[in-house]
Amino acid sequence: MERQNLTGMMTNFKFQEVTEGESYDPSSLCKDVSFTQAGFYGDWHISVGRTVKRFLVYRNQEVVAYFLFIKCPLLFGKSYLYIPYGPVIKDFSADFFAALQRELYRLAKRENAVFVRLDFTPPVATSHLSKFFTRVSLHSRYSAFFQPRREWFLNLEKSADELLAAMHEKTRYSIRLAERKGVTAEIVTRDFDRYFDIFYELMSATAERNGFSLHQKSYYKNIFRNLSATNAYLSIAKYEEKILCVYLIVIYGRTAHYLYGGSSTQERNRMPTYSAHWMAIMHAKQFHCKYYNFGGIGEENDLLNKKMTTLTFYKKRFGGFEVTHSDFFDVVVQPLWYRLYNFRKYLKRMNI
Repeated sequence: MERQNLTGMMTNFKFQEVTEGESYDPSSLCKDVSFTQAGFYGDWHISVGRTVKRFLVYRNQEVVAYFLFIKCPLLFGKSYLYIPYGPVIKDFSADFFAALQRELYRLAKRENAVFVRLDFTPPVATSHLSKFFTRVSLHSRYSAFFQPRREWFLNLEKSADELLAAMHEKTRYSIRLAERKGVTAEIVTRDFDRYFDIFYELMSATAERNGFSLHQKSYYKNIFRNLSATNAYLSIAKYEEKILCVYLIVIYGRTAHYLYGGSSTQERNRMPTYSAHWMAIMHAKQFHCKYYNFGGIGEENDLLNKKMTTLTFYKKRFGGFEVTHSDFFDVVVQPLWYRLYNFRKYLKRMNI
């Protein structure tokens, strides 16, 4: 596939699908790439029957991009392709984006998908991407499948005392209060299946309490079955041997990612969630992680989701900084179905 670049020179891009056993390492282009472009993340989705494809993009003989897409179901037998926090790229030329748009369109037609959704790593200016892709409206961004645009990170290159000192005083107080009130926290690094039932019970209750969507239960079950193949651990908070909180953390690259978790409505005055996060942070430091990722935070202009605002406030009080990802962009293949999809998302967002 050849495209004419802005200087008039011919650039040759090759899109190569990666088969099982072949090398696929997006961190070679970006050391802080999200785990959502790692091979094991695709395997999690394959384990519940979803189609996942991985690709390398070459410019001449040099790899300039990695991406994996997940085929996600829609109503009436339709589907879309999602590239979570990807493609991971190092070519930012107009020539590359034009070639990428054409190839994604071709792949989507082959898969009979309505659209392809992508959010580049590292982020690319919206004004530049808008020349090649369709920017996604706010109401169409929300789903259990889509990654958050904004996340909250904590730099771990400090001592425990320095981390505590940088926290909001109420967070620091809550961590110490949990200990005084008899909450204990522990790290689990094996036999993950033993904790799945309580994990799912607490996560389901938390999702219902806060109005979040979840994947099907089998998705999380398969993750737990395969955690031993990743750098993963659980942070568990207990009171009198009763588990009040379970968090799942995955280490990828230099970052420990808080992935999923849930907490009980019982004994909340003992602050078990603070204890669990603090234990998870300390364990990440032992692994020499540079960052602890608390996960998604709310959009600044999202006035409809007050519960997300509360969760955002909770995360920010641990100290840290915001990481903003690329806007969502789509390659639209079936315009009529795409409009119907967006209209349905709008109605759902407005609770109509």
